[in-house]
Amino acid sequence: MRTRIWPAGIAVVAAALTGCTSTATSTGDSKDSGSTAKADSKPAKEHSPEDDVKITACSKDEFGNWPQAKLSVTNHSSKTSDYIVSVEFLDASGTRKAEGTGMVNKLAHGQTAEETAGGTAEVSGKVTCRITDVTRTASL
Repeated sequence: MRTRIWPAGIAVVAAALTGCTSTATSTGDSKDSGSTAKADSKPAKEHSPEDDVKITACSKDEFGNWPQAKLSVTNHSSKTSDYIVSVEFLDASGTRKAEGTGMVNKLAHGQTAEETAGGTAEVSGKVTCRITDVTRTASL
């Protein structure tokens, strides 16, 4: 009799735990328009801070050879967060010539902000921008 109750008990506990981790989220970008969203038993994918930041433009400012990276930051975490984004600026040969930082504070879940990270030194010729580090912390 115990062997029949024990497997059934595991099934009940497993079903209860699976139900506890089920999360429904909406990102607003539906690739399958017209379909009905279904609850999924998989937990929501946690985005890394690096997934939250994209370079939208890499150029030099209007004053000369000072590089700048335009950033788009979207908070995919569940809490209002602060971001520090480090960017490096490379010349045409791939040599690092400058670095810069962009900061966004108190970005709510799902909210997007635009920021510019300016270089700390001039770069002649073609410039390439690359994100080197993203720090995301919960806002106070």
